[in-house]
Amino acid sequence: MQTYLLTWLPPLCLIVLALWLVWPWWRCRMQVRRLERRIAALGDQHLRDVILDDGMGGQSYFEWLLLTGNGICLLNTNQSSGNIFAGDKLENWAQVQGARSYHFVNPLYALEPLTATLRYHLPGIPLQPVVLFTGDCNFPKGRPSSVLITDELPEHFSLCNIPLSLQRAWAQLTDKARKLDPRVEEHLLPLRTSPSPWRVYLSLGLLLAALLWLGWHL
Repeated sequence: MQTYLLTWLPPLCLIVLALWLVWPWWRCRMQVRRLERRIAALGDQHLRDVILDDGMGGQSYFEWLLLTGNGICLLNTNQSSGNIFAGDKLENWAQVQGARSYHFVNPLYALEPLTATLRYHLPGIPLQPVVLFTGDCNFPKGRPSSVLITDELPEHFSLCNIPLSLQRAWAQLTDKARKLDPRVEEHLLPLRTSPSPWRVYLSLGLLLAALLWLGWHL
């Protein structure tokens, strides 16, 4: 009995510890993937992390582009949490978490040059600029019309009877857009917080130690 416990108890403890360490990372990954699927389902088709010429010698980065029956939606995400005090015309918004408060630039402003880029490529096509707040947040003083939160994210925007003009515009957009290269353009990506990968590495180390222990005692 003592030999049995000596053989199996230490690796079992290592495996349980490894699972405990990796669980927050895994849960965060699954939440992100579920959110990405929900965003993609908002449109009939979508583009993710693409670059377009802005018509002035520069380039514009688009996090999400979605084809809907009402036009092309350009969507940015924001991970702010807590109480958000916002307004369409306010230069800075406030984020309050407990006794602490922070100020950040109105995220709707970042949509303006992106909208201009799309108008350059697709004049006359209706556009829907949107910021999606993905954190656990509230807007106690009101939420701008161009802001969505995940709790109220619809199953999809209008997908019925997408006009032929929109379908053609989307085909043009797909031809002109190129996928962002994260190796050289990572600085363009939005900040996306997630648990540190050290948990994964440490969990793998613990699992390897458990296997080595069993290999030694069996």
